Amino acid sequence: MAQPQPRRGDHGLQQGGKAPAAAPQEPIKYGDAFKVKGELAGQPIAPRDAAAMRSAEDSVPGVQVPQESGGGFSAAAFMETAAQYNEAVGAVRPGQASDAAAKHGINLTQDAVPGGKIVTEFVAGQVVGQYAVAEAPAAQQQDAAGAKAAGSEGGAGRGEAGAAGAPGAPAGATAARRG
Repeated sequence: MAQPQPRRGDHGLQQGGKAPAAAPQEPIKYGDAFKVKGELAGQPIAPRDAAAMRSAEDSVPGVQVPQESGGGFSAAAFMETAAQYNEAVGAVRPGQASDAAAKHGINLTQDAVPGGKIVTEFVAGQVVGQYAVAEAPAAQQQDAAGAKAAGSEGGAGRGEAGAAGAPGAPAGATAARRG
């Protein structure tokens, strides 16, 4: 019993000679990446959300997020990648913010603990990242203080302005220090 053999050019064609339609790509939502719930879980990660988280991470003096120090997790880095993907599939527009993040904000806190601090990152009041940062040895702290003083003279250094209200900072990004 002979079976019909496909002819050249038939691969991937549906009946009627049309190429199959590409399946729409789903956006990366907060619930896909983080243990969040409610309104936030169903929303795609947007570019302004990622920019606000990056601003919050960058505004905390002395904190080097794990991904930038050789491994680990950075909510901002992940959110930037997810937002770029979501833009590419047409789920969000450049400069768009998610409704939950726009309403409730994005922030980061530091809690002092013996030997360092715990940094917790929030979107719309829900935790999306948490990591420990060891206290720098005393010699490194003195070197950093000297470099900071030298950098602030002549306008070459980076200031310590918090993300909230800082010129050019995305709306809704805040950082807080506790302890």
